[in-house]
Amino acid sequence: MTQDGKFIVGIVGSEAAKFDSRAEELARIEIRKLLVDAREVVSGGCHLGGIDIWAVEEAKKLNIPYTEFLPLKQEWKYYAARNMKIARRSEKVACITIAKYPTLYTGHKFLMCYHCNTNTHVKSGGCWTVKKAIELGKVGGIIVIQ
Repeated sequence: MTQDGKFIVGIVGSEAAKFDSRAEELARIEIRKLLVDAREVVSGGCHLGGIDIWAVEEAKKLNIPYTEFLPLKQEWKYYAARNMKIARRSEKVACITIAKYPTLYTGHKFLMCYHCNTNTHVKSGGCWTVKKAIELGKVGGIIVIQ
């Protein structure tokens, strides 16, 4: 944190297909709340859109600098390495996910988020990133859009 109370904020979460238009707007509201305290946004540039992309879009609107860490390949070990970069760079990390899959979602579904061992929200790699950030002594949390 700097003297002005601003943080490097990691914003990660679920892909675009897991949000309907209403849920996307609610997610963007949560992103804008997080940006109030941000001097920089860090995200993962997910190729499937969603929170990673929306966080950068909202940061650009407010002229907040951003850093995107992209995975070298679309395999878990590369996502894990990318997510650790996010956790290390950030001072605070928030995962924004959704309580349940939208009706029209056709992607892979899990009965629960195995990162959090809960069925109160869908699985997101962002949860894993938050857990790693907390292990590193950072502030972290999960925001669930209902």
